[in-house]
Amino acid sequence: MKITLDKSAYSSKFHNIIHSWDRYIIAYGGRGSGKTDSFYIKYLLSLFEPYYFRLAYINKEGSNIRDQQYAGFKRVAKRIGVSEYLKFYDGDYRILNPKNGNMLIPKGMDDPEKTKGLDDITAIWWDEINKGDIEDFRALNELLRSPMAMYLQFAMSFNPVSQDHWLRKTFFHEDDSHKLHPDYVGQTLLNHSTYNDNEFIDRKAYLQTLMDSAAGSLNRIRINIDGDWGIEQNNNPWLYSFNHDKHVKQVKFLPTYPIYLSFDFNKSPVTCTATQMSPDKGLPNSFLHVIDEFAGEINLKQLCANIKAKYHNSIFYVTGDASGGSGHLALEELGEKNMTFYTLIKRYLGLADRQMCINSKNLTFHDSRLLCNTMLHSYPNFYISPNCRTLIDDMAKATVDEKGQDPNKLKKDRDAYKMDMFDNWRYMLQTWFHEYSKRWLKVK
Repeated sequence: MKITLDKSAYSSKFHNIIHSWDRYIIAYGGRGSGKTDSFYIKYLLSLFEPYYFRLAYINKEGSNIRDQQYAGFKRVAKRIGVSEYLKFYDGDYRILNPKNGNMLIPKGMDDPEKTKGLDDITAIWWDEINKGDIEDFRALNELLRSPMAMYLQFAMSFNPVSQDHWLRKTFFHEDDSHKLHPDYVGQTLLNHSTYNDNEFIDRKAYLQTLMDSAAGSLNRIRINIDGDWGIEQNNNPWLYSFNHDKHVKQVKFLPTYPIYLSFDFNKSPVTCTATQMSPDKGLPNSFLHVIDEFAGEINLKQLCANIKAKYHNSIFYVTGDASGGSGHLALEELGEKNMTFYTLIKRYLGLADRQMCINSKNLTFHDSRLLCNTMLHSYPNFYISPNCRTLIDDMAKATVDEKGQDPNKLKKDRDAYKMDMFDNWRYMLQTWFHEYSKRWLKVK
């Protein structure tokens, strides 16, 4: 008997998982995505295949098997209508198809005899594998050798709890935490998901649940909502004046005020922050609001088109990385001769010369750090919109590069510490508030 399940029974994001015969499956991301249920469906359906199939489903603690995976298999089996064809052993939590002998076998990795009784298994699935260690993975992986297998597979699902976790270092590229390590390319299905990929929940309501649970913790937001790798506590913050409760607040777009755009230039992604400010600086009723951020795997022309589409009636002023005034960069990136990034932005946004406010050079890290912290500490009504999630994340994790000799150098790489949006924000302050902050410090 073979079971064919309608695609409407699971989110489209997990179609490749349901049908994968890859040697490894790595499913990771935020909470509420539905990735765990996709494995319940996948391996319940495998019990009805005409070939030999025997799965070991793993939990770090054997005592959790009954209330987690076993209960999940029973729940999903009932939902998809296969319960009556299977035998569930409530004593040892095996699940059997009596017609062909295919079986799901539980194993807790806290058992002193961890791998005993797992002979001739053809597949392994470890949910929350982040709770185990690399030696557990290696011991289990070596068991996948049954000559009776139609295919051999080790599947793992987890929330990416830490940038320093062995899963990150083992399975992902050194320079890109969301790209496979070269050793696993060609034999691994990589699936990243968040609550936005779950077609069976009220996404807006669940997002609010996750935000409430995070209780303002940017690291929890990063892991549970964005499905990104967790960052350890910042013990040497570059922004010692940043306070999430003080500086992150809902701000309104003001149609009668100009928008100040600040760009950073990298091959990927292209980024920009949008800010509005009062004309009088430093008065008690003055304000500085970062209202939006733009980024994507798109070119500069498309980014500018997105900005114009969202704020089509606004007046723009432009600044950003001083390197954007170099002509060879525009030629290298966009194939435009005799053009700089800024001349292209001017063209794409339809701006006049007076709207282009470009610095001849970027501030040193020392001066930039002093400027940023002075503004955060002392400027009235300095707020960042919660919509600027990348910038807020960058501000929280911005740290001093302890490998450098400069005690003010900002840690940057092309992985967890890209800091592109953060650089946009720094360039904005340099252009429009550097002279103000110097006067303020002199008075103080």
